Amino acid sequence: MSDKVPCIECGALVLPSTAKRTGGVCMPCKNGNRKNIERAKEYYKKERELEKTCPFRALWRNLVDKVYNHEGGFTALSEAEKTYYAVNTLSGEVYNGGFIQYFDNTAGEHFKYAELGLESLSATQSLMLLRQAKTALFGSAIVPTDQAQRWSIIRKNTDEPDLDVLDTEFYKDEDKLGEKLEDFAIKSFLIKNA
Repeated sequence: MSDKVPCIECGALVLPSTAKRTGGVCMPCKNGNRKNIERAKEYYKKERELEKTCPFRALWRNLVDKVYNHEGGFTALSEAEKTYYAVNTLSGEVYNGGFIQYFDNTAGEHFKYAELGLESLSATQSLMLLRQAKTALFGSAIVPTDQAQRWSIIRKNTDEPDLDVLDTEFYKDEDKLGEKLEDFAIKSFLIKNA
């Protein structure tokens, strides 16, 4: 086996046969992927650092732990914690799979807290979109806290409502939910010294 040679663009070591075929560059440089690879490395490095240092991420991890691993779960949270948790799960579910995913998943059981949370945050656009999605799926009925009941109601209609327009509007984040939640966490003393 022959010794590797450095790529003439990035310095990564490549086989001499590869360097000969590619004009001296590694395959990521040849394919134009090296910059994306380096950006991804930098992004994940920053993410790992934030996981260690960001008080909001620590708060989130703590709340998830309380909900899933402690007696009482969600009901044992303080009102401020319920607001923070419910609005965060709403946002995360909608960004991940839209309003239908929010109502389909366990996060939907906290609809009332998410709704009240958006009201208290003055997140009027997000609140309007949440209510429109709720009406499209459940009409004027109360959103069941039981996931199986929500599924049954949603699936009862042969034509599941198309919520893509509402999802797209939510993604615009006109309310700047992340900023409002951080401000709320500080003002509610969920985060100290932020």
